[in-house]
Amino acid sequence: MGDLTANFDRAEYACKCGCGTDNIKDELAEKVQLVRDMVQRPIRISSGMRCQLYNTTINASPTSSHIEGWAADLAYKGSTERYQLLHAAFQVFNRIGVGRKFIHVDADLTKSIDVVWLY
Repeated sequence: MGDLTANFDRAEYACKCGCGTDNIKDELAEKVQLVRDMVQRPIRISSGMRCQLYNTTINASPTSSHIEGWAADLAYKGSTERYQLLHAAFQVFNRIGVGRKFIHVDADLTKSIDVVWLY
């Protein structure tokens, strides 16, 4: 069981550089938990919080919602898992990005809503 939501630990959302930045927004974590509940299987967070340095290191957008803790990338394997994640994410999120191995979801209200983009 998770220490942040029923199935997710705060550590799963921590910056991947190892700096310890883990101040993911509770609202985002709760929405990701809803997606997990819908797909009824574990989901791996491939990217959650990002410190500014790590975000720059991976050449991500300088205005990435990951920096403020409003975004997460949900990993998937294959088209069936991609479909399941997208189906659930569209019921919970209104900002979704689709990558080759992940679905980006965010709850950043400072940005445009009802958008989907490709990486």
